[in-house]
Amino acid sequence: MALENCPLCGGTGWKLVPRGDGSPGKMATGCDCSMENRAERVIKRASIPKRYETCDFESFVTDLDDGDRYKPEHLLSLKQAKLIAQKFALEYPTTTDTGLLFMGNSGSGKTHLAVATLKELLKRGFAAYFCEYGKLLKQVQESYRPESEATQMSILNPIVEVEVLVIDSLGEIKPSSWVLDIIGYILNERYIRASRDFTHRRCTILTTNFLDDVPEKQSRLPNGRLIVNREETLADRIGERMRSRLYEMCRTVEVLAPDFRREVRQSSRARA
Repeated sequence: MALENCPLCGGTGWKLVPRGDGSPGKMATGCDCSMENRAERVIKRASIPKRYETCDFESFVTDLDDGDRYKPEHLLSLKQAKLIAQKFALEYPTTTDTGLLFMGNSGSGKTHLAVATLKELLKRGFAAYFCEYGKLLKQVQESYRPESEATQMSILNPIVEVEVLVIDSLGEIKPSSWVLDIIGYILNERYIRASRDFTHRRCTILTTNFLDDVPEKQSRLPNGRLIVNREETLADRIGERMRSRLYEMCRTVEVLAPDFRREVRQSSRARA
């Protein structure tokens, strides 16, 4: 759909340009405003939140120069994660039959990379959809209300069927049997359908703040009793069976860096 006030096409969606073969006269071609609108519509249909509209590979920073916060291993992790995501977006589906699982602490750039990958695949014409784990579960819960026009399957079917799916913040909701059933259904259905019919691919890209290996923390009470604490792993949040399934469905990409958003906030306060 063209812009009504476009100075080039006047809202028709077509503009006149010189002929490419050098012959006299002009030829009609699609106006840039139509292409920009189309790109916006594609992004909107993919349900990418507005707060991520600037997330792309070009804006993903890997050369941070704050040596106090960003160690060499952090910068290396960021660069490697970006290269893997770019290569995936460029070569899909020719050289890969798996998705990506970005793992790391909050604010390290996982969602940025997932959205950047999604956008590149959208540009290449693949059908794709972005969903937030917690929001999705809430939508399913609300579908159980008598007054709801949506049903559980009307919400889940498009997510199961779409070729490229991004699930952001996997595991953020405290696990219950119902939560595990929902995420289990989504992942299993996508895996089974892709395995059953190779002409209908299912690529799943996920982000999570939960890791596979977490260190134990020990402390002692005043009476000398030893207390051992361990942060939850991804398997704790989605179940061992689904974590095992993801090993088959996705390549794990660790994004190990400080919380970039927190650093930005602290820097802004310091300047103020």
